[in-house]
Amino acid sequence: MSFCDASSETIPSATSRRPEFPRVALLALGGAYFVLGCASLGAVGMVEEIQAGLGVSAAAVASLVTVFSVVYALTAPAAQAVAGHLRRRAAIAGGLTAIAAGCVISAAAPSYPVLVAARLLMGLGAAMTGPFLTAAAATLVAPEDRARALALVFGGVTASSVLGVPLASFLAQTMGWRWAWGALALAAVICAVIVWQLLPRANKGARASIATLTAVLRNRPLAMTVAACGASVVGMFSTYALIAVWLSEVGGIQASMIPPMLFMFGVGGIAGNALAASAVGAFGARGAALASMIASLFVMVMLPFAAGWPGWAMIALMTVWAGAGMMIMVPVQSLLVALDPERAPLSLALNSSAVYLGMAVGATVAGAVYEAVGPEILPFGSAGMMLVAIALLAFSAGRVVGRD
Repeated sequence: MSFCDASSETIPSATSRRPEFPRVALLALGGAYFVLGCASLGAVGMVEEIQAGLGVSAAAVASLVTVFSVVYALTAPAAQAVAGHLRRRAAIAGGLTAIAAGCVISAAAPSYPVLVAARLLMGLGAAMTGPFLTAAAATLVAPEDRARALALVFGGVTASSVLGVPLASFLAQTMGWRWAWGALALAAVICAVIVWQLLPRANKGARASIATLTAVLRNRPLAMTVAACGASVVGMFSTYALIAVWLSEVGGIQASMIPPMLFMFGVGGIAGNALAASAVGAFGARGAALASMIASLFVMVMLPFAAGWPGWAMIALMTVWAGAGMMIMVPVQSLLVALDPERAPLSLALNSSAVYLGMAVGATVAGAVYEAVGPEILPFGSAGMMLVAIALLAFSAGRVVGRD
């Protein structure tokens, strides 16, 4: 069973007339994704300030990221059922407005429970924003431009991983953590207005039904591709969530070297995302995703043997890891659209859920393993999960509409 609204706009097929590449609109969608990424991870840059302001532990502040991720993961598919029929500019603007409201509540929060409630609202807003952003990007371009469009939009996430946390930290230190949330609220409102103005009014999807969700989950190639992406994120975050601790306690890296290493990790992620479209063109979507996962696996296996390496060598390894890890997303999204263009909005929403659930699970696993046995074996656990992801994707072969 497909989407129920016969008038809804679907993903362009390989036989459609090639539309003009809408760079400005895609950049606006990327800006919205940047705001979403900052909303997700911004609390990481304000840990000490929120801790002091509300009198809570650092672990409690860190759990704000998990709250956001879990809410996003659980509600993104539901958003397609409730609001999938809306014009995408309305859905995205509404989601960004909810994020802005959550930021305002965070800025005025008198207690930790209120801050948690604000994170719940932000997670709901993100669930109304992220999947609609990728679906809009896929519908605005011809199939041969799809990977380039998704890379441009998803670039907002990679940029937030480099700039979002440091920017939140800077604002929290110079203006106070409440003003930092206020600034993010303003950015969300501005993005909502810009997306509303630039995204075509006719760009819309359709409300997904339970039968449609069941059909996607029973579609072996789609389900296994989503599972592979989620497993890769679990593998990534099973080490990355505590990478600063691993670098210090296992890698022997001086504290002063960790910030530039993390910065280069972010730069590597941006580079990987930028190269993703070219990789899809060269190897196909499935081939590019597999190559990225294999490269990530190589770094995870190498990390335990890199302890004691010079700083420059560790930076190079971290940069390759980030590039490979961030390169996974665009090929996976392109593959999901190519496998079933009609149900792409729902499969993209499920993939977004898998990503954020993977972040939450990976971070939880990292913390549990660290408390139980220490940081030494974190990369081995990451490698094991990446092997699972590779196996799932390798055996997920299905017919692709057009070129994959």
